Amino acid sequence: MSDSIEAIIDRLSDLPVFFVAGLPRSGTTWLQQMLNAHPQVLCLGESHFINEMLPELYAVLTKYTKQRENKDRTWAPGVVGPSARQMEPIFRTAFAALAAANLGDKDIDKILAVGEKNPDNLMYAERIWRVFPGARMIHIIRDPRDGAVSAFTRFRPRLPKELTRPQYVAVYAKDWAKRISAARSAAANQTYTEIRYEDLHANTPARAAEIFRFIGVSDDPSDVEIATTASSFERLSGGRKQGEADATSHYRRGEVGGWRDDLTPEEVELAETNAGEMMAALGYSLARQGGSR
Repeated sequence: MSDSIEAIIDRLSDLPVFFVAGLPRSGTTWLQQMLNAHPQVLCLGESHFINEMLPELYAVLTKYTKQRENKDRTWAPGVVGPSARQMEPIFRTAFAALAAANLGDKDIDKILAVGEKNPDNLMYAERIWRVFPGARMIHIIRDPRDGAVSAFTRFRPRLPKELTRPQYVAVYAKDWAKRISAARSAAANQTYTEIRYEDLHANTPARAAEIFRFIGVSDDPSDVEIATTASSFERLSGGRKQGEADATSHYRRGEVGGWRDDLTPEEVELAETNAGEMMAALGYSLARQGGSR
């Protein structure tokens, strides 16, 4: 690539920014892979820019500013360090530099939007919009019954040994409803959209096209096909078909409604007790009301 790193960072700094959010095991990785496969999109994986790098940068700059305010450290005319508001352009440039480091073989001249995926973005939505005014957020939501099963299976080695699956299901479902409510509250008057995992699964090309339009890139069928083919379950899982489970893989099963085979009636009741109101509002049928979905 002939462009200088400065030119690449400047180019990326000028592009619209978006963030992908959602609870763990809700399809955020699938969506990130789909977005990044689009010829006009650069979507980073879990960089943790918002919750790790940004606070570190803020701490360094704040320390510097405080040191410049200490007259005992200055023997000649000094300078004033940046205020919190003046730091924000630095943060945005740092994000562009991170994107440049992960550009790979993408054609910089074709990219029209830059983003990052991290489930934790849900908890830092207000920070995102403070640093990136006008940023778009895509919130992918999955049935908490499926999400809880998948998360417990995937994260079991890191969870406390004494934590039972019913306990985990209850906590996951409660947190699911709480985080959706918090995200919606933070998103008031912001550019925000929600997509259900189940809807993206049921008609991937159509829902993907909607997401591409939302972030301002091409929804041409050829571009949609490139993105959805590259991010298919079979491609990401290394050849498994949807429904062929591998508990050790990040792409475990790739289907909707597996909770019916996995959860006990007690666990289903715990999930619906802790998240039933939000589930109903989002169109998820409740087993306790005779729903089959």
